[in-house]
Amino acid sequence: MKRNGIICLIMIACTLLTGGDGLSQKQDTVYVQTVGSILGSDLSGMSRYSGVVESSKTQRISRDGTKKISEIRVKEGDMVKKGDVLFTYDKTSLQISVDTANLEVEASSNKISSYQTQIKQLQQEKKSAPKSEQLSYSLQIQEAQLNLSEEQYNLKIKQKELSRLKEDLSHVNVVAEVDGLVQSVQNEDSVSDEGMGSDAFITILETKVQQIRGTVSEMEVASLNEGDTVTVHSRLDDDKTWKGTISKISNENTSDNLEQENNGGEENTSGSSASRYSFYVTLNASDGLMIGQHVYIEPGEPSDSSAIWLYEDYIVKDGNKAYVWIADRKNILHKQEVTLGRHNDENNTEEIVSGLKLEDYIAYPSDSLQEGQKAALSDSSDTDAIESGSGQFTEIPEDDSEEIPIEENPVDAVPAEGEDA
Repeated sequence: MKRNGIICLIMIACTLLTGGDGLSQKQDTVYVQTVGSILGSDLSGMSRYSGVVESSKTQRISRDGTKKISEIRVKEGDMVKKGDVLFTYDKTSLQISVDTANLEVEASSNKISSYQTQIKQLQQEKKSAPKSEQLSYSLQIQEAQLNLSEEQYNLKIKQKELSRLKEDLSHVNVVAEVDGLVQSVQNEDSVSDEGMGSDAFITILETKVQQIRGTVSEMEVASLNEGDTVTVHSRLDDDKTWKGTISKISNENTSDNLEQENNGGEENTSGSSASRYSFYVTLNASDGLMIGQHVYIEPGEPSDSSAIWLYEDYIVKDGNKAYVWIADRKNILHKQEVTLGRHNDENNTEEIVSGLKLEDYIAYPSDSLQEGQKAALSDSSDTDAIESGSGQFTEIPEDDSEEIPIEENPVDAVPAEGEDA
């Protein structure tokens, strides 16, 4: 919107300067500006989005409500390292459980031995028993075998329970799995007797930089895709960059207080009522970034800070060639051929590979422009003065370098023999 207003203003000024009654003395004068002043701070021509450095990994530790906690070693706000003890379960009660399970396993093993002995004895007695008692012995043996099988099954269950209790006993210390910040510690009473409460007992936010969360307006979200390469710029030093890839684009409207900025960090006030969406960038490396740091996110590879991205309205295309209307050091307008590179659909800009510099003076194209016309700058920054044609105009500043005069007859310039030099 700002750019369109400037262009319209320039078109009005050009019309007033190149024709109309009362301006005959200036009708051949063309209004020009430097490329740098036209672009302002937006020299890259690339869209930028604001972002904040976040951690993508959070450890949520739940406690076993059937166990008693003996000690909590951390509090909210503490920094912990991987392997640090967060809290411990009561070892005394666990040891009692292990001892009880050991006794049950031992008792079950004794029963099995007893059944095995009983079966052998009945089988031996059956061999010498009269025929009338054979059936009775067979039934007794069968019953003992059933008892033996049942107790063997019970022993396996008790052995598994004993192994679990021993494992619990060896892990009475619950440790951190990541380096990070203790974000919250719940009260012990908030955990139900059945086991886990509705919230994690302890939450740890990993301090290692994992991702960057950016925001984009609904008008531009379609231009981003998961898997796209992006460049992250430091707000303090634009030359300091990190590379990453868009890993996720949210389809839910976000309403956080992350500053919404585009195109060099200027606030996008024109889309204040538009919905905004979060997208996430996974970094290739994060050295030098801190959790909570605000950054700019630019699609694509790092842009060349020396490249010029000129609004396509200023470029005239003629077949395979492209040119701009440029004023030379003698304030004369002529066509200057330029070489184009990439095109940015978002900003309607063209990359000027060669043929133009930021300090060059160019005019907004119109059908009335002709080579050889006089070019001038406006001394007035008052938009009303420009629109009315009352602005004062000055000639374009010449280059500081002086031209070396060319002698018409350099031979005559050499002193003749016998003459004083």
